[in-house]
Amino acid sequence: MYKIFVNDNPFVIMGVGDSLPPYPGLKVINESDSPNAMIYLKELESLQHKAIAFVCSNPADLFQKILKEFIMIKAAGGVVFNEHNQVLIIKRLGKWDLPKGKIDPHESTEHAAVREVEEECGIGEIKIKKLLTYSYHTYKQQGYRFIKQTTWYIMNSTWEGKLQPQVEENITEVKWVPWDELNITELDSYLSIKDVLLQVNAAG
Repeated sequence: MYKIFVNDNPFVIMGVGDSLPPYPGLKVINESDSPNAMIYLKELESLQHKAIAFVCSNPADLFQKILKEFIMIKAAGGVVFNEHNQVLIIKRLGKWDLPKGKIDPHESTEHAAVREVEEECGIGEIKIKKLLTYSYHTYKQQGYRFIKQTTWYIMNSTWEGKLQPQVEENITEVKWVPWDELNITELDSYLSIKDVLLQVNAAG
């Protein structure tokens, strides 16, 4: 199963035997009825639907074909835990978010992920624990379609100092939240960010 978020609305590419994701307003399209998946992805761009599941025989192949329709931008970020099992979240443009940003030229994905956490949150002493997942979201700019691939890592930090939001990146607040008290489904955040957080427990 693959997910591409369009205006924070999910376009899900899934196999015939996969379970449908619990997204509200989900419209299901079968490849046998309408083979052109890009038509429906464009419908999400124009806000005609809240969520679409495209059921096909080869999700991996279709996903790669769709990626070729976009200009790829690569980013990296982290779900950071401290020694008290608290997770680090940021408020950006009024929504709760996770620290992330574009990968610089000639920079490794791992280095970019740690650097973005340090810059956006003002912390240090960060170590990557494991790769968590990849997320994809699309946007249009100057007539071109872009897709941003964000590589997410689970990280640990022993930082006990003050948190400092990177205001030039429109971040107004950074805080630690107890993981067992975080209500992800009710969090005032983006669906794509909630999706990343929901994968943490499954990653172990």
